[in-house]
Amino acid sequence: MDTLLLNSDGTPLAMLPPSIIDWRLAIKLVYLDKVVIVREYTDWTIRSQHLEIYVPSVVMTKKYVRPQHKVKFNRKMVYLRDNYTCQYCGEQFTAKDLTLDHVNPKSKGGDASWTNLVTCCGTCNWLKGAKAIEPIKKPHEPTYWQMVKSSKRSTSQIHLRDPAWAEYLGIDPVNVQLMATG
Repeated sequence: MDTLLLNSDGTPLAMLPPSIIDWRLAIKLVYLDKVVIVREYTDWTIRSQHLEIYVPSVVMTKKYVRPQHKVKFNRKMVYLRDNYTCQYCGEQFTAKDLTLDHVNPKSKGGDASWTNLVTCCGTCNWLKGAKAIEPIKKPHEPTYWQMVKSSKRSTSQIHLRDPAWAEYLGIDPVNVQLMATG
């Protein structure tokens, strides 16, 4: 995805994940007069027989869109809620070295929910097995803004197409890693 979509107030429509759209859709929205271009890529143009335009990097809606602040329940969000930290040994890991663990095991009626899943390293998950052990932090359903705060302080690198997006997303530029351009 290539273009950051901002609401008319200058904030991203969503932060989890950020509201990023395909460059083709961005150009279509510009020509339909639904958005205005805030920033363009200076090194990326598209051409037709009679036209050459820069591809938009950041666009803003002309009308305010009421955002839906809801956190999706998935593996990545549980890892983020728990700050990529095993909830049994307390060590921090990368996503590839983590699993999800049911606090109340599935074999004893435990479900897959915010209040029953925690981040766990492979070793602790294997040692725990089907036992009910209390994690370091009790699992809970986070609010949207708690997750936004967690994503901004996450120790993992954030991959952005354009470094200028960091300003609009409120991300520390130190954590930004540029994606390869297509």
